[in-house]
Amino acid sequence: MLCSQPIVWKTRTIKDNQQFYGEENSSIDLYEDQVVTPSETISLENIFDVSFKKFSGTSGLLYLHTNQGVKTYMVKESPFTWIETFHQYK
Repeated sequence: MLCSQPIVWKTRTIKDNQQFYGEENSSIDLYEDQVVTPSETISLENIFDVSFKKFSGTSGLLYLHTNQGVKTYMVKESPFTWIETFHQYK
């Protein structure tokens, strides 16, 4: 593994007619030939670009522009090291 980027996503559950919000953590792992996310593995040749939209502080959205559309991931830490490493191998 070349680099790993922590990601988070919000969850919502309803129990006894009440809503509960939670947050789950995982990572996007960059390898020499693929990117592994919690839900799929994407070949580097199928990723055209990577971009980042900052919200506040270092949190924001990390976008993977793929041949199957744009994949969006919420990050709480700056992904610039991950993006730089991606561009070195792409």
